[in-house]
Amino acid sequence: MKRILSFLLSMGLVFAVAACSREGSLTELESIQKQLAEMEGYACTATLTRTSEKGEKVYETKQYYKSTGEYRLELTAPENVAGNYTVFDGERICQHNPKLDSSIIKNVPESQQRNELFLGQFVQNYMQSEGVSVETAALDESKCVVLEAVIPGSDPALSTEKLWVDRETLLPVRFVIYDTNGKERYQMDYHEFTFNPQFDASLFTIEE
Repeated sequence: MKRILSFLLSMGLVFAVAACSREGSLTELESIQKQLAEMEGYACTATLTRTSEKGEKVYETKQYYKSTGEYRLELTAPENVAGNYTVFDGERICQHNPKLDSSIIKNVPESQQRNELFLGQFVQNYMQSEGVSVETAALDESKCVVLEAVIPGSDPALSTEKLWVDRETLLPVRFVIYDTNGKERYQMDYHEFTFNPQFDASLFTIEE
């Protein structure tokens, strides 16, 4: 299965590279493709900005993700939500709020909005998208390759998404999800990012 996914991602990037005229772009895209296709997991810290009709909320987060589906999302700031986390162990989803007497809520329903915050889902969407685009852009002081994908489903808040990848480090820099009107709904700015780390198994364990 991993070889099939790698092949599909490779083909999508090869066709999309025709839109890039910069000499050497193919090599960069091949490197990014290899990094994403072989991703078995990642760990990162990131600033998550969520925008809705009620305004903007900003959270500092720690994220852990495995290609087999398990994930953990921790909130570290602001203070009123610090310590909250969500874990998926491969079968069940658990939300933990240390300020509640009943701190563990098990068997939480699946949420597309929550799943879309992880890069593993972006990779799947990118491979399945038709007419995907690849472009170059400057972001702060970084020169990035920008990959775009269409998000399947009918949720008006989740329509398309873009991933900025640094051309030198090959690390994700920013990830943005747009609604059907092209407005930003979720923005993830990555700070520390590690591909394929050695995970402590307890990160994805739901305590009884």
